[in-house]
This record gives sequence, C-alpha cells and structure tokens, in this order.
Amino acid sequence: DSTLGPIPVGASPMLQIIFGMGILEWHTNKGNVTMETMFSDPERIPGNIGFDPLGFSKGKSEEQMLDFQMKELRNGRLAMLAIGGMIHHNWITGEPLF
Repeated sequence: DSTLGPIPVGASPMLQIIFGMGILEWHTNKGNVTMETMFSDPERIPGNIGFDPLGFSKGKSEEQMLDFQMKELRNGRLAMLAIGGMIHHNWITGEPLF
C-alpha cells in the first residue's frame, strides 16, 4: 500500500526531500521564499530555473517556446491528476493500486 510507504522508512527521508526542495527554492529565488518577497523580482518567471542541459531551447522561435511551455504545463497537470487518482484509490478502497 503506497500510502503506508513512509512508515517503514521513517520521517528522516521525508524530511530530506522537504529540506532539499526548500534549499533549491531558496537558491533559485535568491533567498526570497516568503509570500511577501517571493514575487518581488519582475524578471523572475515561475518554474524557469535556467535548466536546459540538452539544449532543447536553442534555435527555437518565441512561438515554439510558448508551445513547449504550454505542453509542459498540460503534462504536469495531467500527472498531478493521475497521482491524485492513485492516492485516492488507496484511500477509498484500502487496497493497493497494482
């Protein structure tokens, strides 16, 4: 049962994930992590941390980049719905998904 997954490993790995992501957020937002200061930089684009190691954005027009961004948003939203469905399946039926 995936909802009971954190029990055998304990709280330590879960805290490592939370603190690791917190450090990444702090670094990419230049220390601005409160709601009052997080969006104070007008140049900041949410989700854009400048990570493109394979160079997919090189040589692309603005229209193509906007299309890629929309596809990424849609895929992310679909993934959130899918994992939500998996979690709720476990909660409602009490049985493993697979």
